[in-house]
Amino acid sequence: MQPRIIKLIIATGITLLFLIILEVLTTALLPSLGWDNFRLSFNVIIVLYLALKMNSTLLPWFVMTLQMVHSVFSAEGWAVGTIVGILISNIVSYLKDIVQFSSALMTMLTIQIFQVIWYIMTSAIICLKLGSFEKFSLILMTTLPATFALSLVSPLVFKILDRIWKMPDEDFGRTGVEI
Repeated sequence: MQPRIIKLIIATGITLLFLIILEVLTTALLPSLGWDNFRLSFNVIIVLYLALKMNSTLLPWFVMTLQMVHSVFSAEGWAVGTIVGILISNIVSYLKDIVQFSSALMTMLTIQIFQVIWYIMTSAIICLKLGSFEKFSLILMTTLPATFALSLVSPLVFKILDRIWKMPDEDFGRTGVEI
């Protein structure tokens, strides 16, 4: 295999392991603290990171893989998350040239906006599947409080993901996984 493909596979594997660790921690820790209805979905931050930083035709496959791993720890299906993740990735691809991550505050604000869009779209799809929009606001309001917590930790998660995805590329003297 080519070195780039190997680096891509390694970065993907480490990212999935990172997601699994975060999912296990939030699935075990938060309910033990009495926060049964507070669910942190780190998969959304990882998808947003990849959508903002990656310029690849493989992105939908990464989104689907992340959502399948997330669905092991969540009641939501991987299909809804994959559809929404790909739609959000397309929106991000149009806007990422104007988004600057010069500060932690800007990162938090950007992640908050995209999370709200993510959960509006997810709530709409779930309501479409249910055949009624009566529970739209209830579904949306149960997921929105966690977005603030995720936005606060997003700069730290982005730094960790930067370290995972920035591997030295000896062939070209650059850093990063080139796809």
